[in-house]
Amino acid sequence: MARNAERARASILEAAVQLLRRNGGLTVDQVASSARCAKGLVHYHFRTKGALLAAAASRLAQQRRTRWAQAFRADTPDAAIRRSWDLLVSESRDGTLRAWSALCAERDKVTGQTVSSEVESFSNAIAQAADSLVADLGLTPTISIQELGLLLAVVVHGCGLQLEAGVPPARLQGAYAAAWLGVLSLTRPAGS
Repeated sequence: MARNAERARASILEAAVQLLRRNGGLTVDQVASSARCAKGLVHYHFRTKGALLAAAASRLAQQRRTRWAQAFRADTPDAAIRRSWDLLVSESRDGTLRAWSALCAERDKVTGQTVSSEVESFSNAIAQAADSLVADLGLTPTISIQELGLLLAVVVHGCGLQLEAGVPPARLQGAYAAAWLGVLSLTRPAGS
């Protein structure tokens, strides 16, 4: 019985994430239809639409952190930066950025708190990845790693908004590379 409830909840949550990716929004009716369940079951697992959106934000953010951490695990820093750019373009194409932008725009208090917390978690994950990349180059940041992570998260989200607005990836790729040059300007040789 508990296993069926877990599967139903997971199915509802996955339907919500997919609707956000596809449409940039959702209704409880759409979620129920997509999950092939009754609307009441959606409300049983997620009392309010805000609770559903908050859970979707957590799921989407966790998926993003995992993918971004994988992108930064590359043989060379150059490869990691290229892979992270490719991931950003992929997130634009698969609707992840559309979903995340919609969740950031939500006015529901629960969703807003979750999104805010997840933005901080994303910045921390990017900070750890950047710290490793910089160390692989024999460098150390001249600013705190948290500030560096926040800077890179802003670059990722800013480029993502531009992609969502229809700016061609080829036009933004240079700006993304320039941001990384900016990051390098905030470092010094390790041990100096």
